[in-house]
Amino acid sequence: MTPTQLKAKVKNISREKEVDPQLVLRHFMMEKFLEKISESPYRENFVLKGGFLIGSKYGIENRTTKDIDTTLREMKVTKETLTTVLNDIFSTPTKEGIQFEIQGMKETREADYYPGFSLRVLAHLENMRPDFKVDVTTGDSIYPATITHSHKLMFEDRTIPLESYPTEQIIAEKLSATFDFLTDNSRGKDFYDLYTIPKMEKIDEKTLKDSVRNTFTRRGKTDPLKIYYEKDMDVLKNSHELKDTWKKYQKSNPYAASITYKETMDSISNLMEKVIHVEEKERKLAYQRHQQMNREMER
Repeated sequence: MTPTQLKAKVKNISREKEVDPQLVLRHFMMEKFLEKISESPYRENFVLKGGFLIGSKYGIENRTTKDIDTTLREMKVTKETLTTVLNDIFSTPTKEGIQFEIQGMKETREADYYPGFSLRVLAHLENMRPDFKVDVTTGDSIYPATITHSHKLMFEDRTIPLESYPTEQIIAEKLSATFDFLTDNSRGKDFYDLYTIPKMEKIDEKTLKDSVRNTFTRRGKTDPLKIYYEKDMDVLKNSHELKDTWKKYQKSNPYAASITYKETMDSISNLMEKVIHVEEKERKLAYQRHQQMNREMER
């Protein structure tokens, strides 16, 4: 594929989806980056999460992103190890002639939870040089198990398999971040995702509760979920800072323009109420079983 051919394809998709052409081009390069991973011996080590996965599921007209978020599993990760793995995967160009170059790598810690690395990737296609960021974390706790997501390629009638986060874990991490950061939160994308995902997919409430409970606990929140909800939900709903964060996100992402801040908070509240209902029911049943065992032991 020549740059001229690619630009024409990008222009058509941009017009059809009403998405900025630079975002379309970046999306194409990121999916080719992921395709190389899916064809490599490391395809099961990289687990996709974040905005690219959500955009893949629901369409880039409904969710765009400027980077790739992934977690690396079943591998001890150091800067040297990751460099070796990536150099192995990207030693040859794609069939379109795209050569990926890792231009920088720095150690990070995602929201103070998981250590990892942030990479700057340059995509070479003749005289084209678009770049994007890739965040790689390690040590993530994923529940339920990862899934194999079939990503539909933008300009081809085929899909590629990508190991990915289950929907419940995506929601759980975004809920956890929302109740951790509270009003000190610039992640308008989380509010959008927590509004959109329940409208796009049917979520199993028991599985979601288990994932939320696991994630909150891993991040130091071990009390019943009801406590965090009752203490902080009204703070979130009434925050002027978060309302401003949402307005900024809307301005940068036209697909969010018609969604009010109240609607995002109502969705977050609804998700929390559902998992709290399941958790409280389980706690009550556990208490009843415990009481029954005590009575039987006293006989």
